[in-house]
Amino acid sequence: MVLVLLKLIFWVVNTILNLISYIIFSTTAHLLVLIIHGLKVQGEAIQNGFDQIAEIVKSCFEYFLEIMVDLVSSVVSAAFDVVGGSITGGAAITGAAIVGLVEKTRTSFEGLLEYVPEIIDGVSEMISTFVEDLWNNYRDAVAYFTENA
Repeated sequence: MVLVLLKLIFWVVNTILNLISYIIFSTTAHLLVLIIHGLKVQGEAIQNGFDQIAEIVKSCFEYFLEIMVDLVSSVVSAAFDVVGGSITGGAAITGAAIVGLVEKTRTSFEGLLEYVPEIIDGVSEMISTFVEDLWNNYRDAVAYFTENA
């Protein structure tokens, strides 16, 4: 049950991040194409415009990527804080009764340890899927921009 819930949470986070990156990259590419088509001029003005747009896109992408890395880092950190907080909170509450519950705790801990590889796999899969989706959305936006600019 825990694994299903974790996989659902990872899937939701990936879907939201993918949707956000798709909207940002797609909107930026479409907006840039509209601006370029609306402002068709000759010579150096177009070259300077492309350079400025490329710098803006690069800055936006770097900023967005930095935010996404911070977001993923915060989510992972919060998840570990919750797990750590629940472990330490549980240890503080059950400290007096630990002698009578050693066997049950060991069994529960062994059960929890069964999920650790799944949790690690889920987090790594979520991060790799996010990076892959981010790269695909960026590549699609650049391809659209290149074809239509």
